[in-house]
Amino acid sequence: MASTVALALSVVLAAQPEAPAPEGPAPAASVDAPAPASARPPEPRWRGTGLLATAGVLGGIGFGANLGRVVAASRLCRDLSYDNEAMSVAGFDQCINGSAALGILAPIGLLSNTAAFAFAAGGGSMRGRWDAHRTAFSGERKQNAALQIGLGAGIMTAGIVTYLGVRIASFADVLGFATCNERSPILDMTGGDLGGPEVVEGNVPGFRQCMGRRMSGYLAGIGIGQAMGVVGVGLLTHGVAYGRNLKLMRYITHNQVRLQPTLSFNYAGLTLSGRF
Repeated sequence: MASTVALALSVVLAAQPEAPAPEGPAPAASVDAPAPASARPPEPRWRGTGLLATAGVLGGIGFGANLGRVVAASRLCRDLSYDNEAMSVAGFDQCINGSAALGILAPIGLLSNTAAFAFAAGGGSMRGRWDAHRTAFSGERKQNAALQIGLGAGIMTAGIVTYLGVRIASFADVLGFATCNERSPILDMTGGDLGGPEVVEGNVPGFRQCMGRRMSGYLAGIGIGQAMGVVGVGLLTHGVAYGRNLKLMRYITHNQVRLQPTLSFNYAGLTLSGRF
């Protein structure tokens, strides 16, 4: 009896028509499915905030030191005058050789801006990596990495070129002495005749004003070049790190790439898995 019922049931099931297949191409498997949380790389521990803040402080110190140099240079030759009794220019050595303030502020500005350059590069790179993770996995707005790279590279290059160009020009011009002495000669550099004491005395005000402008202008150019280099390298490294890490993290998300440790009695290593 039981075998008869089973045979009848199998006949009925075999006689039923198969369900028609849907028309059109078979739906493709989705390739944009979000990766599970286990496939996401961990959020970077460091955001670069401390490095960027340090770069800002050091850059401010360097800018202040360079600004102090500009102010000191503009007043350096204010005591320059002609001594009728000695028949010579008084205060010339201080005007040309500089003051103690310039000697102290010069290394402070250079060292502070050099350190700020390094901290800005490191902080920009760390911040770019952290921002890329936020964009890839936390829904943050995508930043324009190409604009940051172009702008940062331009500012940094302009700063370095400005710094080197002003350094070379100021060295060749002896911080303005060569040009100012040619325009308003107070010291014979060629073995010629300056025209007598009256002429030299009349040239002193023009020389003093020229030296104040040119020396302070050279030092201002040096300070601006250093500051531009610090800002530019921060933008450049942030853009490079952001763009590179965002591309990498999106690849990991799309392919669900995982790197897991593998341990056994006779083997220890890493297993790379994902969709390739």
